[in-house]
Amino acid sequence: MHSALGLLFVVSGSELYKVDSNKTATLLGNIGSPGNIDIDSNSTSVVVVNDPLAYYWDQTTFGQITDTDFLALGAGDVEFIDNYLLFRQPDSGTFFASDVGSATSYDALQFNNADASPDDLVGMKVDHRQALLFGKKSVELWENTGISGFPFERSINGYIEQGCLNGRTIAKLDNSVFWLADDYTVRKLDGLTPIRVSNHGIEQSIGDATISSGKAFTYKQDGHLFYVLSFSEGTFVFDATTGSWHERQTYNDTFWHPESHASAFGLELVGDSTSNKIGELSATTYEDWGSTQRMEWTYQPVYAEQQRAFHYRFEVVAEVGVGLTTGQGSDPEIMLDYSDDGGVTWLSLPNKKLGKIGEYENRAIWHSLGSARQRVYRAAVSDPVRVTIADTFVEVKGGRL
Repeated sequence: MHSALGLLFVVSGSELYKVDSNKTATLLGNIGSPGNIDIDSNSTSVVVVNDPLAYYWDQTTFGQITDTDFLALGAGDVEFIDNYLLFRQPDSGTFFASDVGSATSYDALQFNNADASPDDLVGMKVDHRQALLFGKKSVELWENTGISGFPFERSINGYIEQGCLNGRTIAKLDNSVFWLADDYTVRKLDGLTPIRVSNHGIEQSIGDATISSGKAFTYKQDGHLFYVLSFSEGTFVFDATTGSWHERQTYNDTFWHPESHASAFGLELVGDSTSNKIGELSATTYEDWGSTQRMEWTYQPVYAEQQRAFHYRFEVVAEVGVGLTTGQGSDPEIMLDYSDDGGVTWLSLPNKKLGKIGEYENRAIWHSLGSARQRVYRAAVSDPVRVTIADTFVEVKGGRL
């Protein structure tokens, strides 16, 4: 998805649509069997790359870019900078530009190679009027210097010895660029320094994932800035505002289904990777396209230094009285599991009430929870209601060896 010219542009299957603020979708044309898709625009046209071909819409005409100089190279990505459209040639270190202000006209001499390191380019992104060219082992920064011929040159000190595993994981957020680096870390570019923002747990999960399935997008909501990194095995989300990570899954699946994003018509919109649905990211909607949305969190272990400790009380301090008027969620509950073997197996405790509408005296407390040398608690809510957790208390007394 892409927002430009006051419209939303969506690729569904092999077709490109424009969507206006009245949610009216208009078919623009066919882009062939979908592969690696990328969309960007200049001041007059929208360009869709379907590796290695590209298509344009100039607000009047939809068509394929057929310039012979363009077809000789092909395109893997497209980015807009200084009224040029920049393209990455697939499986090479070459990038090239359109004629200024045009989406359909190209010159055979308007290209260059990111050759400071002998590695193919896997992706590109424009940020602060610089073109960031991501290779497998390095990143180069190029800018428009206005020289004759091809007007882009490598920036002074514009070389970073940190590559990219998958170009579809490159995304802009918080006045910077994030990507999955060649050492299986997630990096944020700070000046010319690739800052590591992932932690060991996230990196271990990335190492177990199918890297070729990876995709990323970013969005803003309620003052928070999110980088969403998805693989077929799982989705990992970095909150750049708090510096913390969490995981997301669509109910009964291994990953979170949203895979693309665009800010349009004052909304944060996402596309479903398993259908042609478009949804709004909303902090007051508690389901995923009509399906159950489960919220789950795991507490740090309660460790008794190899002594058997007795657990007398566990209380989750939550906002209560949040039930809906009818149906699922009219009498919401909170679930609690615990594990005494490091999370290998779990036992479920009785559910506790979060309170129907107006039941503001409810308390979610579990008593007489037995003993353990090490215990992990895990709580969850699947009712479609607002969940606000203020605090958690556990009353534990040390016991015998």
